[in-house]
Amino acid sequence: MNDKSLPAIYITNLEKEFYGHRVLSGLNLSVSEGETFTILGKSGTGKSVTLKCIVGLLLPDKGEIFVKSKPVNPKDHKTINEIRKGIGFLFQGGALYDSMSVRENLTFNLRRHRKISIDEANEKAEHYLTLVGLANAMDKMPSELSGGMSKRAALARALITEPEIVLYDEPTTGLDPITSVEISRLISEMHNQLKVTAIVVTHDILCASIVSNRAGVLDGGVLKYTGTLNELAAVDDPDVAGFFKRAF
Repeated sequence: MNDKSLPAIYITNLEKEFYGHRVLSGLNLSVSEGETFTILGKSGTGKSVTLKCIVGLLLPDKGEIFVKSKPVNPKDHKTINEIRKGIGFLFQGGALYDSMSVRENLTFNLRRHRKISIDEANEKAEHYLTLVGLANAMDKMPSELSGGMSKRAALARALITEPEIVLYDEPTTGLDPITSVEISRLISEMHNQLKVTAIVVTHDILCASIVSNRAGVLDGGVLKYTGTLNELAAVDDPDVAGFFKRAF
C-alpha cells in the first residue's frame, strides 16, 4: 500500500552525461499525489532525459528515483515493469503505430497491460477516444489525422490503461498556437476528471500556464527555481525573465 503522505515521484541528486557532456547535474524533484508539475527549459537542457530516467529507459549515472515509493532501477526488471504499468507516457511525436487504426493503437496498448477481452478493450477505446473528442476518427489511420488529432489520440492511448501517473514529453511541439491551447486545455480537463499525477516537460509557457500546479526551470542540469508560474515569472534572473518574455 502506498503512503499518500509521500511524494508520488521523488528524485534526488540525479546525474546523467552523454559522451562527456553533463546533461543532469544533481537534479532534485518532488511531485505530490494529484499534482501536475511542469519542467520548463530550452531545448537540450535535459527535460526529456529526466522523463526517460523516471520510466527506466535511461540509467542515471548517480542519484535515486522513487515512483510510488518504489525505487526505479532498470536492472530490476520485475519492479520496473510494475512501475511502468502505472505510468502513461505521451511521447513528443505521438508515436502512434502507422499500421494500426486509432482504435487499434489504443486496444493494443491496453491489452499489453491488462488481461481483458477484445470487446472490453474496444469499449474502453471508444470511451477514451470520445473523452478526447475523437469519436468520429476511431477507425482512421494515423496518416489521416491532423497534428492536433494525433496528439489527442496519443493522449487517449496514454490514459486508457488508467495510470496513476502520466508523463508528457513536449505535448504541444509542432502544433499551431490555437491547437496548442486546445491540447493544453484538454490535458488539464483530463487531469481534473481522472485525478492523476503528472509531469509535463515543455518550453511552451502558455501550455505550462494552463496545465501546471507548480513548475520548475531546468538550467545547467538542475532545477534552479520551482514554484507557481507567477512566482517563476518574478524571479530576478535574466535567463528566466527572458524565457518568460519570449513566451508572452
